Amino acid sequence: MKKNKYLIVLAGMIMQLSIGSIYAYSKWIEPLAKELNWDAHDTKTGFSLAICFLGLTAAFMGKFAQKVGPTKAGLLATVFLTVGLLGSAFAVNIGSIYLFYLTFGVLQGIGLGFGYVVPVYTVVKWFPDKPGLASGIIIMSFALGSLLASFLISPLIASMGLSGAFSTLGIAYGICMLLSALYLANPAIVEAKHHAHVDLTPKEIITDKRFIALWLLLFLNVCGGIAIISKAAVLGQEVVGMSAEQATMFVAIIGLFNGIGRLFWSSISDKIGCWTTFMLFIGINAVCFALMPSFSSNNTSFQILTYVIIAGYGAGFATMPSFVKSIFGTENYGQVLGYTLTAWSAAAFVGPLLLGLSTEITIFYLFSILLVVALVVGFWLKGLLEKQLVVA
Repeated sequence: MKKNKYLIVLAGMIMQLSIGSIYAYSKWIEPLAKELNWDAHDTKTGFSLAICFLGLTAAFMGKFAQKVGPTKAGLLATVFLTVGLLGSAFAVNIGSIYLFYLTFGVLQGIGLGFGYVVPVYTVVKWFPDKPGLASGIIIMSFALGSLLASFLISPLIASMGLSGAFSTLGIAYGICMLLSALYLANPAIVEAKHHAHVDLTPKEIITDKRFIALWLLLFLNVCGGIAIISKAAVLGQEVVGMSAEQATMFVAIIGLFNGIGRLFWSSISDKIGCWTTFMLFIGINAVCFALMPSFSSNNTSFQILTYVIIAGYGAGFATMPSFVKSIFGTENYGQVLGYTLTAWSAAAFVGPLLLGLSTEITIFYLFSILLVVALVVGFWLKGLLEKQLVVA
């Protein structure tokens, strides 16, 4: 059956929209604490594990996903994510936090990894002339998934309890991902050329200085944003005194700006280049984090700074695929991108951990410093790329 490239985009968006619910995780923290008496720090481990296994799956199963094709890899994403959420419902029923770690964190995380990389790898191949915009549209849907989930989770918990909410989302997302996976496919020209491709070895990738620089850029950019996302609802209530309803809206708007930032900055990267784009949003975020402590007493200012930061956070994910592609080429970008996403895994633990070092809002200065370091890494990468051009 001949595939329509715009329906391919829609299928990829649906899959990303489904897995993006993980970014509404802060909406689960308070209900889990109330019903099961699980400490907020302990429950955050479930989120960190999910993002960790997302990155690990993208890195170590990315080659496998490309080999078996988008449909089979998408079906794997569907199975793991659905089983993970249904298993989370069972873990909540019996009150086992370790089973919750396994199901919500590990199993769902593997599903997230397959579900994240497959649409990105696939859709970019259909739009070789606009890789930044193509990846931006797909990855924007991941962010918008948190916007949708932030409005669904509380009503579902209120109407059918924690276990029922996990089960309902698991089944609903499973159906959406199944339909998406069955339509996704590579363009015929890519399939014809695939047999001639020789993969890079893991050693060749991780010892390449350009890869190291890209990894550090993504890691440093993710740390602050994912720290905010992991505790968004709690931060809104504790820092500026939001009500529960306001905190729900805060989480939802964070998801919206995460998506807007991905689409906006990835589109910009097609015009001004990936390196310049990265330096711009990293520099803006460094300033915003530095201003946070001074404006934390003002609800409006705190929210505006947060939304700008989250837009820049999402920009890193949307711009990275075309950045990797511009450096390592079309044939290798998928494989290298998978390894680059392990930076997301690392930041999923480091970011929330750093945020937990202090209850004072001044902890945001630390994230500003990390982004200044990222700017230094960016200039190092620019030097490497210029040297590459001279050699070529």
